[in-house]
Amino acid sequence: MIETDYAKALYSLNPDKSHLASLRNLLKRRGHEKLLPRIFSEYKKLVLAEERRERTAKITPEAERTRILLELYRKLIHTN
Repeated sequence: MIETDYAKALYSLNPDKSHLASLRNLLKRRGHEKLLPRIFSEYKKLVLAEERRERTAKITPEAERTRILLELYRKLIHTN
């Protein structure tokens, strides 16, 4: 979809106000200005996905403790 392509391009730029103005002018020239709300929603999806990736990659003390306990439990089960 064209909205997704625009959103990915915008996301890769780390947009500032000059990029947003350029995007709006580009959309106006190509007759795609009505796509702006959908481009914004696709952009928000990309930002949310990045935040979720960072959150799941982060190792919390609780997750580490759970991993160690599971390893110990598996060793205990397999020794019998």
